[in-house]
Amino acid sequence: MADVARPNECRVVRARYSIGVNNDYLWVVGSKHRIVVVIKELDRELIARGWEKTVAYGSFRLCAHQIRNPMLLTGKDRVLVAGYSNISFVRE
Repeated sequence: MADVARPNECRVVRARYSIGVNNDYLWVVGSKHRIVVVIKELDRELIARGWEKTVAYGSFRLCAHQIRNPMLLTGKDRVLVAGYSNISFVRE
């Protein structure tokens, strides 16, 4: 669900990106939901560092048709990760 045609709103959020068994997830820090996304560049880094126990925290630019409150995004929302920065890899 990472592709969106012509998103018209973007927000920068602090989030945690991780690889799961079936999906890759982005969790906006403080929210109760995970968003299914794929960020291939971060996938390569996490795989090299041991994806089962490593996550990436950072600033992610999320775009969608409406993002009033990024903390309310769920797996049902279609979002595009337009960019990321300030990434820290953490072993959990």
